[in-house]
Amino acid sequence: MSVLTSCATSGKATLLGMGIGAGTGAAIGAFADPGPKGRGRIQNVFIGAAAGGLLGAVTGYFAHETGHKSEKGKKDVEKITSSFTGEPGQPVLLPPRVEARFVDDQIRGNVFVPGHFEYFIIENAKWAR
Repeated sequence: MSVLTSCATSGKATLLGMGIGAGTGAAIGAFADPGPKGRGRIQNVFIGAAAGGLLGAVTGYFAHETGHKSEKGKKDVEKITSSFTGEPGQPVLLPPRVEARFVDDQIRGNVFVPGHFEYFIIENAKWAR
C-alpha cells in the first residue's frame, strides 16, 4: 500500500488507505461467523469496515509521511550540493564523498539494535578552481 500512497498528498493517501482498509475489512466481516441463522452478518460487515478503515487510514497516513520525509531529504541534499557552485573566478567547494552501508539487525548482549544505515565520510570537502 505504501507504493500506492507515497505519491499522493497526505489527505489523499489517508483516504485511499481508509477506502482500501474499509473494503477489505467489510469483505472479511462478511466471511466471519454470523452466528445463529446469520443474524450478525451485517453487524460483522460494519465492524470489519470500521476497523479496516481506521487501520487503513493510519497506514496510508504513515506511508505517505515516510515517503515524504525521504523525498524531502533528497531535495535538501540537492539544495546543499547546488550551493557548492561558486561565481566565475571564485573557488568552488567540492562536497565530501560519503558512503552509506546498511547494517543488519544485531543483538548486543541484552540489547536489540534494528537494521540501519551508517554513513562514512570517504573524502572530506575540498576547494577547487
